[in-house]
Amino acid sequence: MMHAVVGIWTTDVARRDEQRRLLTEEIVPLVCRQPGFVSGFWMDDPETGKSHTTIIFASRATAISFRALVESRTRQDAQAGVTSDILTTVAVVAAAHHPGGTP
Repeated sequence: MMHAVVGIWTTDVARRDEQRRLLTEEIVPLVCRQPGFVSGFWMDDPETGKSHTTIIFASRATAISFRALVESRTRQDAQAGVTSDILTTVAVVAAAHHPGGTP
């Protein structure tokens, strides 16, 4: 059964360019190299200033391992103006995909 690591993050909007650079150059490639990685989504809510992440893994064990990696980077993330509000590991109980791929 697949599992997801779901996070909600507070970001310093004044550091948005730095955060986007770190995301695309460091974080996304690091996540993609993790054992059991299936897919990942990084989202922003401009109304609240919060960022949301959902990273899917092939198993509970690989999701838990990834969550520990994220938790170990707390200081580094804070230096970039990103702090964790919520970080949890959950079971994926259903999924849906557009029949023709991404619309």
